[in-house]
Amino acid sequence: MKAPFLEALARLFAGGGLELAAWGVAFARVVPVIVIVPAFGLRALSAPVRAAMALLFAAVIVPAVAPAPGALAAWPAVLVSELVRGTLVAIAAAIPLWSATMAGGIVDALRGAQELSDLPTVEGRAPPLGSLFSLLAAAIFLATGGPSRVVGLLVAPAPDAATGVARAAMNLASGIGVATAIAAPLLAASLVLEIAGALVARAASPAQLSVLLAPIRSLALLALTAILLDRIAAFIALLPG
Repeated sequence: MKAPFLEALARLFAGGGLELAAWGVAFARVVPVIVIVPAFGLRALSAPVRAAMALLFAAVIVPAVAPAPGALAAWPAVLVSELVRGTLVAIAAAIPLWSATMAGGIVDALRGAQELSDLPTVEGRAPPLGSLFSLLAAAIFLATGGPSRVVGLLVAPAPDAATGVARAAMNLASGIGVATAIAAPLLAASLVLEIAGALVARAASPAQLSVLLAPIRSLALLALTAILLDRIAAFIALLPG
């Protein structure tokens, strides 16, 4: 009974110039992007605002969405398929942002930072530089046309399921590599500082310099991060997503 009712309702809306089926498909395809991609606010926006954003994005792609005739007869499968497709696009768009957060977390781990921040625009509890890099990546994503690229992916021909899942797995793996690449200069600097600190501490023995060397090492890493921040931002801007 549900399918005939939905078909009748769709015909009713179509008579008024509103393609209900196309709107449903577009909304299901967009929702994962709004929910998963950090640049779209995450917990910083209320559920009604995020739903309104999803409707706005859906309005953009509705003209390019054409459900197959008779698709409403299997509407649960259609919605699940569109949600999966939207999730794969959301993962591809979010990976550069997650990579930046991981890179900042690596730097915080190198300098021994223990504090965690709970920003609504960052997934989970991230360390300070992880939060900073995440906000930087989100700003770059929005400023360099990230939303328009997401829309392009949403309306592009869908790959088959195996190809889509394989691509998502490759994106996740590359995201880890990108985070390491961003943090690589700081990893090298941390190693040099660690060796220099050990040599100084050994030369000054039996004086206890570890209490003094630890904050100096942390400050040196922060200073190097500040010096490299423009290059890190440029690298993030080149990431796909």
